Amino acid sequence: MLTNEKKTAKKAATKETTSKKTSAKKATKKTVKSKNSGHLTIQYKARDEYYTPRILVEPIIEYIPKGATVWCPFDTENSEFVHVLKEHGYKVIHSHLWDGKDFFEYTPAEHYDCIISNPPFSLKMDVFKRLFELGKPFAILMNSSAEQYQCVGSLFYEMAQQGKYIQKLNPDKKVSFNGKGSSFNTAYFCWKFLPFDYIMCHLEHNNSGKHYVPSRMYEDATNNFESIA
Repeated sequence: MLTNEKKTAKKAATKETTSKKTSAKKATKKTVKSKNSGHLTIQYKARDEYYTPRILVEPIIEYIPKGATVWCPFDTENSEFVHVLKEHGYKVIHSHLWDGKDFFEYTPAEHYDCIISNPPFSLKMDVFKRLFELGKPFAILMNSSAEQYQCVGSLFYEMAQQGKYIQKLNPDKKVSFNGKGSSFNTAYFCWKFLPFDYIMCHLEHNNSGKHYVPSRMYEDATNNFESIA
């Protein structure tokens, strides 16, 4: 039989373990918001916005018309989309919620030819709706499972009935965003962008382990995000 002293110690240990588990659960559920967002109310869930590594930007380059002006609406100047596109001679307009430019409300004043970016996955449905409303060719990098969501599939079907067919550029590897093995595939969902409706592209590696090169946009994330309970 346990003495009163041992029972008390056991209860304390159980309470501590429970407390740690609760804290861990809270940590996985936390959200983050921009310090500079002002009145904007959009909050990104933790682990919802992934910053694209260079190896995932490069496959789309050959399909962008020469001399095009590209709008990257979920990107800062440190985004790999911005860096790589400029290296290839494209004019780039970049905007982000951190700068008070909400994709669902903001449109560049200057002319742009197409839209390329990687939006937060939780906003996928609203992002696709907005893209079709804007009517510009687009190439949006996203978890390839997006089309398996009923709401997204229904939207794609509805657009197809109007002659607006989604195209897909699919890398042959699960690319890492943090140096570890990725649990999901990514793909470009496009409209009026590719020469064929479905294209597989080859990548030399999956950006993990010794090959890992993070997006420079993580530097901006560190400066602009704060955790909230």
